[in-house]
Amino acid sequence: MNNKTLSLLALLGAPTMALGVLGGYYFPSLGDSWFTATWGIIYITTWMAGVVCMQRMKATGNSRFGKALLWILICTLTIADISNTFWVIYPEGKPDAFFYLDLCWPLSHLLMLPVGIMVILAKGLPGWYRYVPLAQGFWLPVALGSKFAWGEAESSLYLGCVYSAVAWVLMSLILYRQSQKEEIHSTSVLQTA
Repeated sequence: MNNKTLSLLALLGAPTMALGVLGGYYFPSLGDSWFTATWGIIYITTWMAGVVCMQRMKATGNSRFGKALLWILICTLTIADISNTFWVIYPEGKPDAFFYLDLCWPLSHLLMLPVGIMVILAKGLPGWYRYVPLAQGFWLPVALGSKFAWGEAESSLYLGCVYSAVAWVLMSLILYRQSQKEEIHSTSVLQTA
């Protein structure tokens, strides 16, 4: 798949977590069920498409550390997808390993903090675009912080959902825009050759 397709997949999946969390909140029978696992698979897989796009664009630069960070993120996202698959297959009695596999879900979100810092340091994206991966990385601290501050209030739930949807949609749009620029650049290079 080319970067444009990957970024479009990322865009389609970006609001999935917000919609899934809200669906589980307003329809409690859907919470902690196959529904949660299904939206989890969609969200994680399309996020992975965006990470592959970032990798191809060398968003974290050319250093071994920058490249390794994206590979580690892809690994944690893959393991998180495996845990979601277990959840679909065994909705009632998840295997003991599920708990450990499922830890990769929040770990993936936390990994966006160093990824975001590397994108800024490497100047892997132009202008203000380079700060969006760091904003993605702050999603988990903001969501958990608001939950601790406000308890189980709906405002905390909505803040986490809106923050997630905006950060991941924005990143997907940036990747799409950069893909278009790369496509235009490679077409003009071919025409002048």
